[in-house]
Amino acid sequence: MIKCLLGFLSVAFASCAVNVSNDYLDRERDKDIWPARPIPSGRVKPNEALLVVIVSLAISLSIAWLAFNPATFFILLLAIILGGFYSVYLRDRVGYLSLPPIVGLIYLGGWAAFSPETLFSSWLPWYLYLLGVVWQTAHIMIYYPLHVIPDNDSKLGVKAPPALFFTLSPQVAVKIGIGFTCLTLLFGALLPLVAPLGVLYLALVIAAGIYALISGLKFLKAPSNRKRGITAFKALSVFRLVISAAILLTVLLSEI
Repeated sequence: MIKCLLGFLSVAFASCAVNVSNDYLDRERDKDIWPARPIPSGRVKPNEALLVVIVSLAISLSIAWLAFNPATFFILLLAIILGGFYSVYLRDRVGYLSLPPIVGLIYLGGWAAFSPETLFSSWLPWYLYLLGVVWQTAHIMIYYPLHVIPDNDSKLGVKAPPALFFTLSPQVAVKIGIGFTCLTLLFGALLPLVAPLGVLYLALVIAAGIYALISGLKFLKAPSNRKRGITAFKALSVFRLVISAAILLTVLLSEI
């Protein structure tokens, strides 16, 4: 049980390092796109955000090395390095959809923490990797139109970076996001067929997935409605958290 919690913390701090570093690197751009975010709004100073990145990175990699194994350490390190490369180069030159394959590495790191010897001898960790890639694609495509929709703190929306070498209209982006939300729900719901996950996991994932799908469909009806877009974006964030928490909860209950 303790090892499960340590694994959860290691992945959580790795995700925190990647996300906060992205906010730190984008602090000037976010003054136009997301002026209400912590750094451009002044609630968090750039140096404070950088400190969070350094501390989160140190905690994540220390746990991975001391409590688990070198495979976990290097997979998480690779995810963090590629996450930084995405922020400074890939996103603006290749597109947002260069991120999902990087985020999927976090799922592989979680698997390697407990069964590094089966990382390449079993297809299940790669199923989890694919689940992460599909979810991140849905998340990005729902987020994508929010660049060109002004919020209450900015006068104009700005041009979005490419999705994958090409820019998309808000309608097309949301449709793609809904499609990948459906795939995430499908892959998540089928996971108990190949892994020892029970009814509780399935119920939580289906409920969160349906909520995310409904929120996306509402956004599709009015893709220029920023409020609906943010709701759909948050619903997909919750969906991912529920999948991870449901897996962790199932493992913890099996240990009792």
